[in-house]
Amino acid sequence: MAASISVQLYSVREQAAADYEGTMRAIAEMGFEYVEPAGYPGSSPAEAAKLFNALGLKAVSCHGALPVGAEKNRVIEEALMLGHKYVITGCPPDFKENYASADAVRAMVDLYCEAAQNADPHGLRVGYHNHDWDLVEIDGKRGYRYFLEGTPETVLWEADLFWVARAGLDPAEFVKEIGTRGICLHFKDGIVTAEGEFTEAETEDGKIMVSDSTPFLPAGAGQVDLLGAYAVAEHLEYAVVELDSYEGDMMKAVQESYTYLTTKGIAQGRK
Repeated sequence: MAASISVQLYSVREQAAADYEGTMRAIAEMGFEYVEPAGYPGSSPAEAAKLFNALGLKAVSCHGALPVGAEKNRVIEEALMLGHKYVITGCPPDFKENYASADAVRAMVDLYCEAAQNADPHGLRVGYHNHDWDLVEIDGKRGYRYFLEGTPETVLWEADLFWVARAGLDPAEFVKEIGTRGICLHFKDGIVTAEGEFTEAETEDGKIMVSDSTPFLPAGAGQVDLLGAYAVAEHLEYAVVELDSYEGDMMKAVQESYTYLTTKGIAQGRK
């Protein structure tokens, strides 16, 4: 059975900042029933919740902060208001510093365990979205394996298939390895072998990765074996469209991704 299709709204951040309501209406008209917010440029959580409801959009997952420390109550309350089930970090709290050593990874793992405990009484689950730099080897073991070994299986791993491939790993094998954690997956495509440096940048919504090249392409137009990953994604519920950037019309790229994923039977939408 095909998964439900969603879209990571970071993809359309520039359009949303200029016209949030218009952009969400366009997303709904494409056939999306689900969206994955990552901040609310041009809007606010409360306003977005009302708009999603009016458009029949559901924000089952989001990219946001962990419900720990001073952020705990805000993250939980906001998640419940927006109808989230899965609160996923776009990047870990201390970004690449979390992978400076095995001890640093273990400390990060403890934080996700704490977040999971805080989220559970509210019917929420936390998760992790990867790039390529968090898949490297640290003391003879790839960073994500410390995470899988140290957190309960209720903590999701939202595999970004482009970054998995960029790290030199097989997306299908990776999806099999994360197993039941792979409820939401980013079906991101692009030129995996593209030259260029990916560096850290600070935005009002947190740290992101930016590139001096634009390797990202609509789903089905790049080098990532999306069909192969889907074939083994036994626990997939939400196939998420995402492009970090795009040289052409981003809204058109999102539409093309929707069309590819739905016509190939990977996901289903409202059209």
